[in-house]
Amino acid sequence: MKKLLVFTLALTICGLAQAVPPKNRPEVEKMVSTLEQLHQAGMQLHKKYDYAKKDQVQACQAKQGDLAKQATALRDRAAKLPTLAYRVNLTMAASDAVSCVSCDQDGGACASIAPSLERVHKQLNAPETPK
Repeated sequence: MKKLLVFTLALTICGLAQAVPPKNRPEVEKMVSTLEQLHQAGMQLHKKYDYAKKDQVQACQAKQGDLAKQATALRDRAAKLPTLAYRVNLTMAASDAVSCVSCDQDGGACASIAPSLERVHKQLNAPETPK
């Protein structure tokens, strides 16, 4: 875990200096859009339901549908991206989205999605580095 944090910090600091466009920009953009939607859905669930109350957790789970499955599938797809910067940031955001849309957690992971997506947006919009 410590190595992942150090790696993530290094990637964040050096990410823009070594901006590389994704090999599959439309796929990355769709992942970002889906993660933004999952984030919104998770925030709405946590505003409406209290994870500390069993009856509300059950009501939340009935409303949740397949959001956790969507987030898990997205995390699995992100982990296979060929470009490291996108793979790391999108996998981290998708992992947080799995927890964010979970009714039996406090929703704290929702706050971690936006910073990961911001790094992806910066990477997507950075000028390409010369080869």
